[in-house]
Amino acid sequence: MKMTSFFKMSVLAAGMVAAMGANAGDTGTLNVTGTLIATSCTVDASSTLDVPFDTLSAESFADVGAISEKKDIVLNLTECPISQTGVMFTANGASDATNNQLLALASDSTASGLGIAIYNKGGELIPMHSASAAAPINAETGVATINLEAAAMSTSTDVTGGAFNATTTFVLSYN
Repeated sequence: MKMTSFFKMSVLAAGMVAAMGANAGDTGTLNVTGTLIATSCTVDASSTLDVPFDTLSAESFADVGAISEKKDIVLNLTECPISQTGVMFTANGASDATNNQLLALASDSTASGLGIAIYNKGGELIPMHSASAAAPINAETGVATINLEAAAMSTSTDVTGGAFNATTTFVLSYN
């Protein structure tokens, strides 16, 4: 009889502990909404997809955050959905290990202590995996131009000379 009571008390205690764990967190509701567009912009062949830097001097990067001369990037877009008012650029490449706002140099680069910064034209740095400022889509022609700039930026006071390159895919999003 004592064993049966002990067993019942053990089961009751275990059930109470389990119930406390189940109610320990708050609950909520996640609502997901969105818009699916039928077409997206086409990147025109006249776009700047290769950004060559002149020969840079490691001495120009004595301080962390020092940048090279900015180089223009022009994305000419056609056949954009005229149901949308703007288009944004988001770089999805590997982030630099030291400064995750920068595009990392490729593993075959012999230069080190640098990352590639991407900017809105004449404006602020666009952190990796973040959208640029919106470029307007012409409602009559479906044409848009995203103007950006790129610069090499030092991530260390110990910048090592050598060849460098970086590659990123990008995504266009709309508003």
